[in-house]
This record gives sequence, structure tokens and C-alpha cells, in this order.
Amino acid sequence: MSPTPLIEQTSIAIEIYASSVPPGATIWLRWGASSARSLVVVPMSDYEGLFPANTITVQDRAGNIPIPPYFYLDAAPPNNYVVVKAFVFSALGTTEIQQGRVNMTIHDPNGRPVRGATNLTMSIATSTSPYEFIAAWSYPSNSTQGTYLVYIDMVDSQGNLVYSFRGPGGTFGLVPPGFVPFPYNILPYLVVAGVGGIGTVGGVFYYRRRSKSYLAPFGHFNTLTAGELDGGTVSIEGNTGSGKTILSEQLMFEDLKRGRPCIFVSTSDFPSNVRSGMKSMGLEVKGYEQSGLLTFVDGYSAEAGQESTEKFSVPSIGDLTTLGMKISSSLPPQRSKGTSLYFDSLVPLASKTKPESIVSFVQSIGAKMKGIGGKAVFTLGPSVDPMVQKQLEDMSDCVVQMEAFEERGVRRRRLKIAKLRARRHQEGWNVFAIEDGKGIIFYSKKPKT
Repeated sequence: MSPTPLIEQTSIAIEIYASSVPPGATIWLRWGASSARSLVVVPMSDYEGLFPANTITVQDRAGNIPIPPYFYLDAAPPNNYVVVKAFVFSALGTTEIQQGRVNMTIHDPNGRPVRGATNLTMSIATSTSPYEFIAAWSYPSNSTQGTYLVYIDMVDSQGNLVYSFRGPGGTFGLVPPGFVPFPYNILPYLVVAGVGGIGTVGGVFYYRRRSKSYLAPFGHFNTLTAGELDGGTVSIEGNTGSGKTILSEQLMFEDLKRGRPCIFVSTSDFPSNVRSGMKSMGLEVKGYEQSGLLTFVDGYSAEAGQESTEKFSVPSIGDLTTLGMKISSSLPPQRSKGTSLYFDSLVPLASKTKPESIVSFVQSIGAKMKGIGGKAVFTLGPSVDPMVQKQLEDMSDCVVQMEAFEERGVRRRRLKIAKLRARRHQEGWNVFAIEDGKGIIFYSKKPKT
């Protein structure tokens, strides 16, 4: 605001991007004078939080993330340290972060705050957003065996509690020497009879004795493609219910975790539903949107006869020129290099525009994203014209085919990498499941070593 004091009849304009006014709240305007600055008092919330949202990491003293996340009670100093790391964003900038506090409290298996680990002030390790905070707890050898919970509280410069983290996540275990514990906060399959677990570099695989296969986390997808899909055009094909949208969302979430800007074009559902659906799979994107890493382009609301609430939207998905312009406008300024575009889906375009226009649009957008070092990922279903699908496959650098089918009355899903330009990859079908809170889980015949 201008340093000039406000006087009667003065008009002011206020824009607030990273805050919200609670229902029933009152905003006061305090008039100043020539010797006192005028102030606008605005109640705010959600201007500080974790990045990514609701995410912290538990590490050992060397900075390793133990899998499963447990520590031995007989560990000798200085190896008896549990290190907690959190990344924090603040819409009010560095000064607010430095003047406020981020506190950590550890709760024992009985739910009680641990003595010596209650309201520990975490140390700030970086001076740019997202700000890295670290705290450590040295546990005594007589600590209670079991699962411990990590709570995080953020207090602003005025002493207000502005954010609290209570999970999910942020758990670890303390176990006696030589004990292999029931893993903490992991896949639910361990409660099924006949299932065991082994640790690996790429995650945790769980052996299913009856089917002689392993349950592998989503990172197993990079094994199928012999590495990350860094650039070019990717086509994800599949019938209804095969998991095309979830695959694209999880690929996007992996990009976001690596700090890569992403654009999600939604033509099959409201962006709000996309967000909530991702959250149910454990993919919380709120923090990435607040930091500017993720942008939604709404291509659905207008088709559903509703006004869009997104910054970027189109009045008709059949207007590919406007859609292309909106995508270009949504590229993050100053850091568009390496941006990934996720377009879900091409199917609604089929009834709105000519087949050759769809091919030209995909080719143009794919070339644009590749030109800035990123990739363009498109999903499409069987209702797309076969000739269009063939042309899209020819121009794509990678083609993923997915299928939902029934086997002995049980619904199953599988996928395969049908094409991957200039890279050797695993061929053949790979069976997978979709689990709430976990997303895609692969059934692998051989664990990654």
C-alpha cells in the first residue's frame, strides 16, 4: 500500500491471493493521520503450511529415510537420533517465517507427548521458499517400544497458531535389537494371510505366496520404461475404467515432487473433482498450486453449463485455437522450461471438432512442450476415431496401453508400454490394482534389486 495516509473519502483497492476470509468475519479500516500510517485489518488463513501439503519426512542422522521407518532402541549415540524434516511455504515471505516459529512434538505409543520432544522449535535451514525446517530427537534406550507420531505446529509473528499437522504420515517405530517389526504406515496387504515383505532400494515390495508375485509401489512404472519419461509426447490409451486418469495424475504428481511445473487440462470433469480424487489417492496438490508449480485449465465447466472458478478456462473445448492459447497463457512465467502438460482427455473433443483438427492440435501442443524441455501427456479412449488414434500413436514418443477386464468374475486391470522411442523397455502386460490412499500398485513377478 502507499505510505500516504488515508483521508476521508479515499478509495482503496485490495487484492488478496493467498488468504481467505472466514464466514461472518469483519474487515476493519483504521484511519490514520499525517503522522500515522493507515491500516487495513484483514482476517486471513491458509497463508502458511507444509509443502507438499501434509508431508514431512522422518530420517536417520545420516539423512537416510529408513524403510520400514523404524529405529533400534540399542542404537548408541550419536546414532540414536530421529531427524524430522519439513518444507514450509508462507504467502507473507521470508520475514514472517523468520519471526514466527515451527514447532515439533512427538507422541509416544500411548498418545502422550514425549518428554524432551514437546514443542521443539525447528531450525530453518534455507532462506528461500519452500523453507526447509529440521528438528532432531535423541531417544533414550529405555523408550517405549511401538509407533510414534510427529505433530507440527506453525505460529506466526503475532503468536497465532496458523497451521497444525496431525498426519497422515509422520510416523516411525522404536524396536528392540534384532526385532523385525510389523511395518508402520505401509500397504494394507500385510494383514492378509500368506503375505510377507522385503525391503528394496526403490521402495517396499510385498511377496504374495499364493500367486508368486510381488506388490510393487508406483515407482515400478519407471522400471517398465527404463527410467523417467522426461520429454516428448505420451499417449495413454485404454477402455473405460482402465485407470488412464489415475496413471496420468500419478505421473504428474511424480513430476511435481521433482519440482517440475505442470499444467493439467481437464475436459472430462470439474477441476475441483480432480483435486479431491487425487487427494483420496494420497496425492495432495494444494501446496503445489499455492507455490505456482501446478495450474489447472478448465475445459469442462462450460460444457456442463456452469461458470468456471479457475483462472484459466475455455468457453468450448471445440475451440482448439482458444484452448491452445489458454495452455500457452498458463505456462508459469520465468520458469516454463521443463513444464509438463497433462491433458485428460481427448475423448470429449471427438464430438466437437474434426478428426484432423485433433491430430494437428496434439502435434502442435506436443511440439511446443518438447521445445521447452517438457512433455505432453494425452489420455484417449476407444471412442476416438481409429485413424486419429493411429496417427497419434505414430507421432507419440511413448504409447501406454491400458485395459480393464474380467477374469473368473473378478475385475482386473493391466497395462503395457506399447511404444517407447529410442529406449529399450519392458514389453508385455503388467497387472496392477488401484487402492484408495495408494493409487496404482503393480503385481511384479520379480522384485527390483
